[in-house]
Amino acid sequence: MKTNSSFSMNLFYSYSHRDQVHRERMEKSLSLLRDQHGVLKEWSDQQILPGQNITEEIKNRIKETDICVFLLSPDFLSSKPCMEEWELAGEIPSIIRVPIVVRECSWRDWDGMSQIKALPVDGKPITTFSDEDTAWQQVYEGLKTLIDELRKTFTIRDEYRKEIQGTEFLSQEHITLNDIFVFPVINSERNSEETNEKTIENEKELLIDDHVLIHGERLSGKTAICRHLYLSLIEQSVPVLYVDLDTFGRRANDDVFHESYERQFHGDYTLWSKQDNKLVILDNLSNLTIEHVTSAIECFEKVLVTVETDTYFAYYRDDERLAKFRKVEILPLTHSKQEMLIRNRIKLSSKDRQVLDGEIDEVENRVNSVIINNRILPRYPFYVLSILQTYEGYMPNDLSVTSYGHCYYVLIIAHLLRSGIARSDDEINSCMNFAENLAFEIYLSGTKEHRIKQELIEEFKHEYGKRFIPLRDSILNRLFDQNYGIITNNQKFGDLYQFRNPYMYYYFLGKYLARNCDKHKDVIESMVTKSYVSTNCLTLIFTIHHTTDDQIIEDIMLQTMCSLENIEPAILNRDETNVFEDIVKGIPSQVLSNESVQSERTKEREARDNHEFNSTDNDNESGDESLDAVNDIYRIMTNNEILGQILKNKYGSLERERIADTVETIVDGGLRLVSSLLSNQDEVNHIAVYLHERNPELDIHDIRKMIRLMSFLWTMQNVEKIVSALNKPEIRPVVQDVVSRKNTPSYDLVEYFLRLDTVKKFEDNDRRKLRSLLNKHDYPFFQKVVSFRTQRYLNTHKVDTPVEQAVCSILKLKYRSRVKSLT
Repeated sequence: MKTNSSFSMNLFYSYSHRDQVHRERMEKSLSLLRDQHGVLKEWSDQQILPGQNITEEIKNRIKETDICVFLLSPDFLSSKPCMEEWELAGEIPSIIRVPIVVRECSWRDWDGMSQIKALPVDGKPITTFSDEDTAWQQVYEGLKTLIDELRKTFTIRDEYRKEIQGTEFLSQEHITLNDIFVFPVINSERNSEETNEKTIENEKELLIDDHVLIHGERLSGKTAICRHLYLSLIEQSVPVLYVDLDTFGRRANDDVFHESYERQFHGDYTLWSKQDNKLVILDNLSNLTIEHVTSAIECFEKVLVTVETDTYFAYYRDDERLAKFRKVEILPLTHSKQEMLIRNRIKLSSKDRQVLDGEIDEVENRVNSVIINNRILPRYPFYVLSILQTYEGYMPNDLSVTSYGHCYYVLIIAHLLRSGIARSDDEINSCMNFAENLAFEIYLSGTKEHRIKQELIEEFKHEYGKRFIPLRDSILNRLFDQNYGIITNNQKFGDLYQFRNPYMYYYFLGKYLARNCDKHKDVIESMVTKSYVSTNCLTLIFTIHHTTDDQIIEDIMLQTMCSLENIEPAILNRDETNVFEDIVKGIPSQVLSNESVQSERTKEREARDNHEFNSTDNDNESGDESLDAVNDIYRIMTNNEILGQILKNKYGSLERERIADTVETIVDGGLRLVSSLLSNQDEVNHIAVYLHERNPELDIHDIRKMIRLMSFLWTMQNVEKIVSALNKPEIRPVVQDVVSRKNTPSYDLVEYFLRLDTVKKFEDNDRRKLRSLLNKHDYPFFQKVVSFRTQRYLNTHKVDTPVEQAVCSILKLKYRSRVKSLT
């Protein structure tokens, strides 16, 4: 046994005080292990200090020990405290229980003791030896062999496993990282010569190189992927060490690795460090901790480092010390991975029943309404799960803020607390007021991307101090802290400052305007008039999150109704849709898939990703009258988005009549957009002739077909946008009332599409509705698009077989069996 190692084991004595002489004799026999080799640290109740709680101290010591020895005798077996110590040690998997039989007793009849190898050899009682020194030498040799074996057994400590598996913000104790983990979206650029990014699909691809640097935004999931890799590699018996550099700073490198090991594993660090292919995970690299990376390269064959993107670009992008590292970046989740995360989360609270696809759809819609197409919140796991938890468990008690607005509020409060702001109302309120006024100052400055120069920040602080009690320097420093503050200096843009996340800027600006709507009525009116500008649209959404004043809603509805007011909403009856006759004929009658539901859902969400990636916002702020018609189109689009947010967030405080008016405004606005582009055959012919005259090389029949196709796609796109704006299950009864009153094919189409998007499960009443609609509107356009949309639903949702067969019969389709989902 080597003596130059810092390895040691904690040994706990459990014994009856009537056997104290045996405990003292055993301590003497183990003196070499304790004093010379230094591998044993013993503890018994004789070390309890006066005034300490005996029971609690014993329990705490047992929890911290590695080996519990039990000096068995009749007195031990008849002692309730001794038996409790045996049971407590047995509840902790990492503790090794060693029975030491000191006196003849019936120990083999107690609680499985006979299944555990005892000392001396064969469990022969110490007192029965003719020479007790021989018995104690056997005890010494047995424990020495055990300790030597434990030195080479590099198992993770149970308490550290629980810590590393923990979830930071999910309140349920039984939820672990593995329960909810979804491998993030990670892109890699292999080297400077290659320009195409490579998506990394799994941990094997991530660790294909010996040296990897992961950079990502704050809360993007860097620590989660580190912990997941750590736990996964341990299961594969790969020697791996996790080091949170935030904890160590500039401390000596050897201490960092050794101390981390001692906290995480059993066994001798000196022996562990001699293994091949060791991997160290260095989480949270800062501008002060690069030396740890240099040391890790020397000590470990494989090194994985994580760093915030801002820090990476500011300090390490071209650092030669990281030249050998493969650089990869964590990106927001795709819609498909977001669905996986949501499904994992919902399954945890629905263990006794099947989770319906319609339930997942509803939760996805809720999350997407807060994220707003990645424009407000990045679709990182932290934000998705925070939205779910906030919405489920921490809704506001009053109606001064919407439920979705409350999600942003909770995220901001959490960020303030993380930066070091005290929980007291006065500090929180002061910070909120400062941020609101600063957001408005940034808005007034008119800078792009909501940035403000440092000199204007200083001017603002000075003026703010004249109007309000100025914030203490310590609080201001926390608000502007580069690592944790809500207002940061972006290293890529010099002396420009901005709110850390877009949702913070819009939240504070919206709150300021809601509180000062009379004072800044002109600002709000201008935003409503130019709601087609993306920043105005988002600001209005957040203002409505905070206000109880319905005037803004009234103004938005009026602007929507007045846009394209000379165009009647499309009815989509037989006459209007005859123009699509050849397009409709080209749509396949049967699009039912044989693939699994989950496979089809993945495809659908990939399409959403592509749509978000390719979509652009209209930022035309020109007052040129020639753009009025175009601006009217965008105004209806953005106002419908705002009104949809109102319905989703405020439906509980709106009267049914107001909800009905809002529904009608949204639907009519969207249907006017449909009518704005080629609503009859004469218009198609007129434009086709014009284009043919300008481009005589093009066949006029092909031009007509192309125009009709564009018109059809425009029609369906706007119908779907209407449905998306109304996608809130709670308002469906009101929508149905409006549809019954309007009684047009277009309204019927909207209501049926909405039904497909909001039902948790398609059942017999939905089947009857389908049959009724197809009987009511018996013409090609309606029949084909309803059939197509229904089949898309069947592809992506589990439906009971009898219902699905009945739907196929209604649609005159051949029922098909399909691959079952793996989940």
